[in-house]
Amino acid sequence: MDQVLDTPVELMDRHLEANVMAPVILTKLVLPQMIERGAGVVINLASSSGTMDPPAPAGHGGWGLGYGMSKAALHRMAGILALELGHRGIRAYNLSPGFIATERIAMDMGEFGFDATSGAPADVVGAVAAWLVTADDAKERNGTWIEAQVVCRELGLLPGWP
Repeated sequence: MDQVLDTPVELMDRHLEANVMAPVILTKLVLPQMIERGAGVVINLASSSGTMDPPAPAGHGGWGLGYGMSKAALHRMAGILALELGHRGIRAYNLSPGFIATERIAMDMGEFGFDATSGAPADVVGAVAAWLVTADDAKERNGTWIEAQVVCRELGLLPGWP
């Protein structure tokens, strides 16, 4: 949550390592087995911080450059995987949870203006991820951005929510 002038370059490198390189490495490790089976699904945990500007500066309700740029880089992977390997049975999605009520938000992010009580339950993300890997109609969304809360609501995937 540091602003650009206050962000050590090493911290930006750690964001890229965690949010881009780790998913790329893990995906490359499992793709050969998926291709051999003729099917597989890659779900990247996306963030709108990679597709839009923050509503406020970092530390005042917005996010820092390291997080935003690393999520933007990860955003490219799903579409490229779908184009390169869709014909071999590989599907890939960017699953954006939206604002989720988690213990981490409650404990760590309150000081930055995030109120965990206003978020959706984490089960929303799980319900949509399960739908993506099991439902035939999810296949038509291969390579796309999936807004977890919107899809969960539209398809009624989590009874009793919202």
